Amino acid sequence: MSIKPENFERLREMLVSGAITAITFDTQVFDRNSRTFRKGLLAQLGQLKNSGIQLVVAELVRDEAEKHMLEMHSSRRKRVDDAFAMVAQHLSEDLVNNIREELEARATPEQIIFREINDFFLATNAELAFYEEASTRKLFDLYFSSTPPFHKSNDKKYEFPDAVALLSLEAYAENRGILVVSSDRDWITFCNESESKNLHCIPDLTTALTLINSVKIDVKNITSQRSLKFQQLNDSGDLESIIRDSLTGTLMRELLFAARTNYFYSARCSSINMVSIAHGEDKTFGTIRDDSSITIWAIELDAVCQIAVGVTFFDDDESYIGCNSYNHFLSIPVISIVKISGERIEIEVNFDPKTTLDLGAIAPSELNQSVPDSH
Repeated sequence: MSIKPENFERLREMLVSGAITAITFDTQVFDRNSRTFRKGLLAQLGQLKNSGIQLVVAELVRDEAEKHMLEMHSSRRKRVDDAFAMVAQHLSEDLVNNIREELEARATPEQIIFREINDFFLATNAELAFYEEASTRKLFDLYFSSTPPFHKSNDKKYEFPDAVALLSLEAYAENRGILVVSSDRDWITFCNESESKNLHCIPDLTTALTLINSVKIDVKNITSQRSLKFQQLNDSGDLESIIRDSLTGTLMRELLFAARTNYFYSARCSSINMVSIAHGEDKTFGTIRDDSSITIWAIELDAVCQIAVGVTFFDDDESYIGCNSYNHFLSIPVISIVKISGERIEIEVNFDPKTTLDLGAIAPSELNQSVPDSH
């Protein structure tokens, strides 16, 4: 192991708790991996695609890797072309023409690089930390104060790429912890001194992958406990009750109404009472996130609501005419999101805010023409 046991355990606990949810690497890691994404340790990052750990690549690291790959593939192409030129004089004309056709049909270095990088991002589901995320003000603060990755004694222009990469990663890590795989002294210092405290440097990819895989059992146990809580919430009827109460409260505040009245008076909704809520048997249910920090379920169903509506009627002078009440059924497509993180359970209910209850033709009740009680 390339880090102290106590540091390994600290990072491990942060992975288990969800304080660290991503990993990245510098250009040196790419160079040490034979300048390729197709094999070696970088190819093993494909295991992260369906895990709770997000692979993040600084845009600058990607561009530097592309440049290094271009140099390597262009050099290889030139060596092949030079070797062919040397042996062509010893071959028959037909054979020379056949080989030349084969060589001309080769993919260009640019094509090879595009495919390799594209395949890597697809295989790992990696995200980019873009140049634009780096703070220009902070970049020059570091420059003028000679703070890592800048130094007083060095030609600082060579340190700008590292500074941009680190600042873009720091911005990306504003609300999440990231394992930063780098043995570069300036990267290590920057991560240790980062104000966000979300950049955690680790010297090599072998240790980083060992660390990530060491927590799988722990995370599985945690997510299993969350699933048990969800099942208990559902079996007890509390889940349905919470969804019903949340939907009722939201409808009371936001439900829209439509109706038709005679031209000589206007109507206003004076009260809403949710008589009952039921839902059909057909519903869509699934786990939409399940990682070390949180488990989220989604339930999509059609809630059938029986709604009692009180309406008051006024003439053009705003004088009270009468009132009436109506009972209607309304089917509302509802999406309920259930989140469990630690001991905290959150449930939100969403539906189309343009949902409208059409009362149809309405009029004051003949039995209720007196002025309503002001109390």
